[in-house]
Amino acid sequence: MSSQNMGNYSVTRITQDEGLSQGSNYFWFEDRKGFVWLTCNDALNRYDGSSVKVYNLKYFFKNCPALQQGYGFAEDGNHLYIGSTRGLYSYNYQLDEFTLIDVYKTFSKDKTAIPIGFAEGKIWIFNEAYQLVSFDVTTKKVRLEAQIPIPHLKSVHIYDSDGNVFYFRMPFLDKNRNLCFIGTKEVVTYNLDSKQISFPCRQFSLDPSMTLQSAAYDKKNDALYLGTTDHGIVIFKDHYQHIEHHQKSFKRIGGITVSDHKVVFKSGSSLFIFDKQFRKNTVFHRGYERVFNFQFDKIGRLWICDDGQGEVVMDFRGAMLKNTTDSTDPLMQTFKQQGVSDFAELPDKKILINSSSVFDPVHFSVTKFAAERNSYYTNSRGKSYSNPYTGEVWMFENGVRGNQSKITVFDQNLKFKTSYSFNHIVMGRLQHMVDFPDLPSLFSFSTGLYLLNRTTGKFEKIKSIPDQNPFYINVLSDNRIAVSYLNRDMMLIQMEGEKKYKTIEKILPKVQSFYVQEDVKKKQYWVGTNQGVYLLDQDFEPIKIFDSNNNLAGTYIYGILLDDFGKLWCSHQRGLSSIDTETHLISNYDKEDGIQYWDFNNRGFLKTSDGMLYFGGVKGFNYFKPPLKLSSFYKPEIYFDEILINNKRYAAQKGINFLNEVHLKYDENNISIKALIKDLEHGSQRNMMYRIKNVDQGWKKLSKKAPLNLNSLGPGKYEIEFGITDKFTGKVFSQKLITLHVAKVFYQTFVFWIILGSLFSGGLIVAVSRWEFIRQKNEFKGKMALESQRNKITADLHDDIGSTLSSLQINSMVAGQLIEKQRMEEAQKVLRNIEDQSRKLSENMSDIVWSLQPNNDSLMTLSTRIRNIVSEILGNTTVNYTIDIDETIDAEILDFSIKKNIILIAKEALNNMVKYSNAAEVFINLKKNVHHYILEIKDDGIGFDQLNLKGNGIGNMKKRTLEMNGIFELESQNGTTIKILIPKFRD
Repeated sequence: MSSQNMGNYSVTRITQDEGLSQGSNYFWFEDRKGFVWLTCNDALNRYDGSSVKVYNLKYFFKNCPALQQGYGFAEDGNHLYIGSTRGLYSYNYQLDEFTLIDVYKTFSKDKTAIPIGFAEGKIWIFNEAYQLVSFDVTTKKVRLEAQIPIPHLKSVHIYDSDGNVFYFRMPFLDKNRNLCFIGTKEVVTYNLDSKQISFPCRQFSLDPSMTLQSAAYDKKNDALYLGTTDHGIVIFKDHYQHIEHHQKSFKRIGGITVSDHKVVFKSGSSLFIFDKQFRKNTVFHRGYERVFNFQFDKIGRLWICDDGQGEVVMDFRGAMLKNTTDSTDPLMQTFKQQGVSDFAELPDKKILINSSSVFDPVHFSVTKFAAERNSYYTNSRGKSYSNPYTGEVWMFENGVRGNQSKITVFDQNLKFKTSYSFNHIVMGRLQHMVDFPDLPSLFSFSTGLYLLNRTTGKFEKIKSIPDQNPFYINVLSDNRIAVSYLNRDMMLIQMEGEKKYKTIEKILPKVQSFYVQEDVKKKQYWVGTNQGVYLLDQDFEPIKIFDSNNNLAGTYIYGILLDDFGKLWCSHQRGLSSIDTETHLISNYDKEDGIQYWDFNNRGFLKTSDGMLYFGGVKGFNYFKPPLKLSSFYKPEIYFDEILINNKRYAAQKGINFLNEVHLKYDENNISIKALIKDLEHGSQRNMMYRIKNVDQGWKKLSKKAPLNLNSLGPGKYEIEFGITDKFTGKVFSQKLITLHVAKVFYQTFVFWIILGSLFSGGLIVAVSRWEFIRQKNEFKGKMALESQRNKITADLHDDIGSTLSSLQINSMVAGQLIEKQRMEEAQKVLRNIEDQSRKLSENMSDIVWSLQPNNDSLMTLSTRIRNIVSEILGNTTVNYTIDIDETIDAEILDFSIKKNIILIAKEALNNMVKYSNAAEVFINLKKNVHHYILEIKDDGIGFDQLNLKGNGIGNMKKRTLEMNGIFELESQNGTTIKILIPKFRD
């Protein structure tokens, strides 16, 4: 067998990371709607090109258990049918729900039903006993059609298959209207027209020991491919009339599939891909040991189940950004292992890579350069240059002998021409070289810029440009170059002659710049730096900066190239990006587009003479020819997968995806719309956009797989439009529109205002008639309130002042009698009593007068009054005090009796504390909560025994609290705390 070149193929995977419910998928099916369905042990999975939907929730299944492991698929245009051990599941695309049909109810105790295909308006089904039945999709009638003479299946379960798995040999409907069944020893056909059973194998002299293990049908060429356990591959052609036998030495062919150009099968632990003539092949001996269930989709991609790890998709057209990362070629694998940092275009349009390998982009092949001289392969990586004017190739070999390095020159036929040596200790490391049509080649070494005298073979330093560490030489128009330096500014240099170079100016001072691309037509310069890409005008003045602030994925630029179609391409630490030179639209390319890896390499870029672009990175390289565009076999389509209203799933009679309008109540205003893009070819590379059409014209990007959430929508109409865009054009193609109508609250409706107006008119009449009554009632209430206030004042004067005046009168009489009897000491005590009572009377009168004052003076506020009292009582003592009052209470407590009681309680508590507590610290707080005003006075004194109280102080405070309908709390342990809770609202 000769080796087949696979071309630039790519491999992608769909795994549990992408949402797959399980890594083993026994059955694969691509339907007419543009979905791929995968059966797993736990649930049915559906893939749309970018996202996986798992059908494992009860609401998808109408009056039936959820489908777990499915067996086989068929479709009739409106429904998808999936086999199971419970019966036949029917999936309604419109309603997105399943029902279960017991097709073998009258024919077998076994409920297993496995669909084969759709024909004559019927789904054709078989079971473990190979009973063939038909299900009429219109009448829903089931009919037993035939008993297929094949040994019964022991079980459909993968772990109970006796080593020869039945679904490697699934029945199928061929182009001649035969249902074809493959047993382990026999092929049986059932013709839908004649109802006859035939045995194609019996007309040929096949080895009776042959065991059939796998089968695939090529409908286009009407050929049945059979894989055997030890006899290779057998092919029936031309309506089973001719037979071919290929690759007889192959054994254990477990799984086989065919496309228009390829035959794929697994033999042992190796995966084989042959052409249809079995002349060329590619073999994967490693990496695909666990694969099975091979299927080609409609565009020729190979889908393979990698058991336990998900689905592998092999695209033989290669990724959009072509790469070599998936190639099995040993030389191409070295690119992945060592990375790529150097390209040179050879005269025959092939590409010299890393000075070691020659890459042919047309045939996707690679060979060693100068295979007889191994040093090129091992020592020269990264330093080769081609002269486009002479066809010469210059290759640098470092450290050939001691301090000597060598440059080898090859002619355009890649034959050795000459070589030059240089002292790398003196000149430093070679960084770059460029060629000119009429000037000597220019070299940059660590120590400066050099010219090579080809007569003497010596390098001559350009003394007019003495700067050290030149990094890269950018060739510009008008005999100018822009030289970048390590850790220095880029310099613009004029070449005035063969050895005359003159510095003109700095480019982007204080910015570490590496590369320049000149747009001659627009008279602009694009500069790659360590801070993004700069666009400069013809005078090298900045026009715009492209970095992470305006969506450039990477900002440390490793290479830039202008293509022939108006785009600048740049490699960086986060993949590849392009910038449209007209619109400045930035497009970022990542692993889904085929980049070799995130990080690329400095100076590893090339634009070939035919416009192909190459970018080298840490795991290989990418190459592509602009312009890039998405040309898809599948028509991209936006579909609604789910709508949530206030976090509840919305059910539409005709299905969610067919909704145009949704009418919602005023409080159904939290909407979540899960809209997805269906495109099996480029779904992951397309972006979903949306806008509220009647509100704004600008489109917004919707994150992949994330729903559109609209919260707290006000009443009104919302036209929500969804569109698709891609990174190549930037244009948005509108595709789906849904209108949401959020109703107004009842009091915002016209009917409400009519009712309200009628009520208002009637109410106005009643109001006028009752106005006089209300006025009189209010006047009476005012009089009663005034009388109540008078009564309160009278009570306070009687209780607080009257009793004190009576006591003064009595004490005055006693004092007079004691003086008459010359009992002076006793008289003085009584007089002192009179003095104390008079002082207290004055204070009480002051408090009553204060409480009656209107609260329009800051000096009269409750908080000010409390502070004054505390200062008067404690100011001349050694007690430290802290006052914390919420001053908003001043405007809330207006009742004079409340204010008076608060003041008197505070006075009583503070006086008691001074007299009896021996406290060093006192805290006075007046706060409020939702229901109460809270007065709290707390000290750190010795406390007291509440069972042996003396005096009336505590009683007075309790009495005043009761007057306010409040709660009195007293605690005397580790100090004393008095807490009064005064209700804000009282009866």
